[in-house]
Amino acid sequence: MQWPRFMRRPLNLISVPTVVEVLPLSKPGFAFGDPRQDVASLDINYGKALLPFNAQSKSFIAPFPRQGEDTQLLLERLDELPSKMMVALYESKTPLWPNFLIHHSGGDGLNLQAVRSCMRHKGQGFSEAWCVLPAKKMARLLRAQKISKPLFLAPAWENKRFLSTALDYQRTLSLLENTQPLVDVERITVVMPHYDDEVLQCGGAMLRALAANATLQVIWLSDGSRGVSSVSHQKSSEMRRAEAEAAMAELGVKNMHHLDGVETKLAADDSICQQLNHLLSEFRPQRVHSVWWADNHVDHYEANLILQRAWPHDLDATIAASGLWQVMPLRTVVELTGEQQAQKIKSLQCYQSQIDAVDYARLSQHLDAYYAHQSDANYAENFWHVSAQQYFSALQNTQVKTRRWFG
Repeated sequence: MQWPRFMRRPLNLISVPTVVEVLPLSKPGFAFGDPRQDVASLDINYGKALLPFNAQSKSFIAPFPRQGEDTQLLLERLDELPSKMMVALYESKTPLWPNFLIHHSGGDGLNLQAVRSCMRHKGQGFSEAWCVLPAKKMARLLRAQKISKPLFLAPAWENKRFLSTALDYQRTLSLLENTQPLVDVERITVVMPHYDDEVLQCGGAMLRALAANATLQVIWLSDGSRGVSSVSHQKSSEMRRAEAEAAMAELGVKNMHHLDGVETKLAADDSICQQLNHLLSEFRPQRVHSVWWADNHVDHYEANLILQRAWPHDLDATIAASGLWQVMPLRTVVELTGEQQAQKIKSLQCYQSQIDAVDYARLSQHLDAYYAHQSDANYAENFWHVSAQQYFSALQNTQVKTRRWFG
């Protein structure tokens, strides 16, 4: 019997996939194209035994679909399968919410596989992302319908936390429409939960804004006290604040604010909302950059609750949301020049305490390359950019009530 191995992660990630060498599938058959060009593990584990889906197949493999016609075609196939037949969807061109990862050290993995690996293996190799469920549950997930709670004896990878967060994500995908282009404005605020999020999430957009002579304000919600586990909370906070100020100096940002909330407990601190409301009311930004609520991180989710509560009632601005711990499907893509990408990486390298744990430089390169794969540029950033009213309405319509990182 093979026991699953769990990847290293920050404590405040919400749902953590299990790392395995082989998926729990028997006699798999594939549909919608041969998957071996996207997920090398299938050729290694099954070789010539992997065939197009047929009457002898006992499990079903397909790429995770894009919203719309691709999803409908897959659902038509799933509805024909026995309800308990295992279905495995792999990450190809569209980001999925995984309950399994398969790591491999060699070859030319996809950009998304490199991003998955950077988050867990310090930048070494590539990691395939998979979502594996019985056919009936997979169909309900793709339809964004409520999924029954697993029995006590259900396998660990079919747990309540994964099912609820995967459903949250699927509901969110259906709401990411009507995005607007990112145009030049005079005043921009960046609201991020942690030091380094601002460079990773929108460093290129910040550089473009500064080049267009915009006035830029950066606000961090947390104090960084839990970002460096080898030192005291006070020392960690001091280190990370100094790194943030060095990173902003590289970008040319001077207007910075530290709200000093406690990581994993941001939403419980009313003073953060009061401070943020004051800063937004005084600065009057025309666009606010932040993280989207479906990012697989409790602080990133709670940053949305704080932003909603703190939003001044008379502020007419847009929100440009982006993702890191869960890659966002392509919406408003902002192309970066080679010089802008190099400057972004240089700024990111100021966060040495964080790069020691995660290869954020490689992660950023591959994530920005993925976002650019449908454009003429080599690198790009990606945002869901809408009015604040539309953004907060969509947050409410996901029906997400809470996200917990424990239990």
